[in-house]
Amino acid sequence: MQQAKLEVQQRNTFGKQSARDLRKEGGVPAVLYGRAQDTVAIQLDARTFRQFLRTYGENVIINMEVSAGNTETVIIKEIQRHPVDKQRLIHADFIRISLDEPVTSAVPVVLVGNPLGVQEGGVLEFPLRQVSLHCLPMQMPNDITIDVGHLDIGDAVHVSELTLDEEIDILDEPERIIATVSQPRIQLEDEVTEAEDGEGEEEEATEEQPTEPEIISRRRDDDDE
Repeated sequence: MQQAKLEVQQRNTFGKQSARDLRKEGGVPAVLYGRAQDTVAIQLDARTFRQFLRTYGENVIINMEVSAGNTETVIIKEIQRHPVDKQRLIHADFIRISLDEPVTSAVPVVLVGNPLGVQEGGVLEFPLRQVSLHCLPMQMPNDITIDVGHLDIGDAVHVSELTLDEEIDILDEPERIIATVSQPRIQLEDEVTEAEDGEGEEEEATEEQPTEPEIISRRRDDDDE
């Protein structure tokens, strides 16, 4: 996991209205906690923090300068974003860490390659975009790259297939699917329609069968008269 520096300021005002005012002024309210130390309310410049995330991502060791001469080693625990405008940062949580103690972090998965199944008309699905890992901070990868070029329709990549260093524990269930190539939805819909049409024809034939003997029976009655 790479390291980066980030400057923040302590925040002395609290409450929802105070947080709203801070956001209007171009700031982001945040908190710093962990390692049995006091929780500290902090604030960041929104533009600077967005640029920081574009450069380093969320999976990074941060040397956070809270005040002059006071630097904390932290990682991002959670970032709350606006539900519609994802560029708007609502709140951030940072947690203190030690480089000598394992941490748990969600590491993004990056897919590379053009699957064979997609070239044949299949659809690439990507249900698990982050994998939870547990290891020492400096052993934590920035991302996990998976080559999906060999995937045909019906093939999938599972968590159990990931190859990482022995010191890294994967916390997600081994059978979880990271990526898969499924059949084209149009083809599936056509198959369902054909099956339904076939069932309808069978039902019509079944309904027509009892009508013939009824007619024959009436004709016989007429002949008897």
